[in-house]
Amino acid sequence: MTMIDVAMRKEFEAWVETARPPLAEEPALGLAALMTTAAFIDPVAQVPIFDAIADATSASGDPAERAARITAALPWVTDGKPRVAAPRPLWDGFWDIIGRPRSPTDGELDLTLAVVALGNHYDQRMIDACEAALLEFESVHELIAQPEVRLTTADLERHSTDSLAHDLLSMLNANGYDIEVIDADTVVLPGDYPAQNRTNRRILQLHDVWHLVGGYGFTPAGEVAISGFQMAQFGQNYSTRFLATVATKTAVDMPALMDLLLTVTFDGWRHGRATQQLMAVPWHLRIADPIERVRADLDIRPLDSAAVRMMEAAIPKV
Repeated sequence: MTMIDVAMRKEFEAWVETARPPLAEEPALGLAALMTTAAFIDPVAQVPIFDAIADATSASGDPAERAARITAALPWVTDGKPRVAAPRPLWDGFWDIIGRPRSPTDGELDLTLAVVALGNHYDQRMIDACEAALLEFESVHELIAQPEVRLTTADLERHSTDSLAHDLLSMLNANGYDIEVIDADTVVLPGDYPAQNRTNRRILQLHDVWHLVGGYGFTPAGEVAISGFQMAQFGQNYSTRFLATVATKTAVDMPALMDLLLTVTFDGWRHGRATQQLMAVPWHLRIADPIERVRADLDIRPLDSAAVRMMEAAIPKV
């Protein structure tokens, strides 16, 4: 396990909970802390936070210049906000992931499940904040107003080889995946949370569709980039906490790779911001079309990221 002393953990938690990270003094950990504020403390502020980091990291590699640009966009970073404590079990689960050594037998699903499990420790304030963050997106309101349609494997099997359905099914079969592998009803929160319940179920089916249509590889770099895309598209908190967790782990274990990770993340983020909101698109009516036609009709340009290609070359798919 990577050793992170207790004092450092407490300091990082204070940066996150007060929204006052030392961006110039601790460039890697400071940016990771600001991303973690968006994930665990203030989901409604995630769009301005990620926009500010995207602008600063693309404009300069100098920590002082980046800090200045972020504080100009987010003036409250200078003085911080009144401290809001995240639940202790949430922090314990987070630090367990950060300190866990990567095993040769680990797959992408292992990290995914660990990050998903962090949500089990959210308190009522955070659950309400995640709902409010989703409702900032017009497409989420449109989705809630629509009848729910879920694709099945049978739906994908009856289309021509030149179709999104065929490409999706071929990818699922090649990777041993199943569009029905997770029961969508198991991601339902008790209570009145229509935005979270609809989007949680919806993205289980759309994640791989967006991989194909958006041009995201099924690689570690592709998963990081598409998390930025998804977060920009509809404010998904899972994507926010996944990116915050990966950024913190990189800052602790491999700080030299932090800039590459940030570029991959924010290439996906900018792509998501530049693409029309896709959550409410009736995808069940588009699966018979070739991917190129879907892209043309919805004005989706596939991701073109040198940073993703560089990370894929450094960390090939296993």
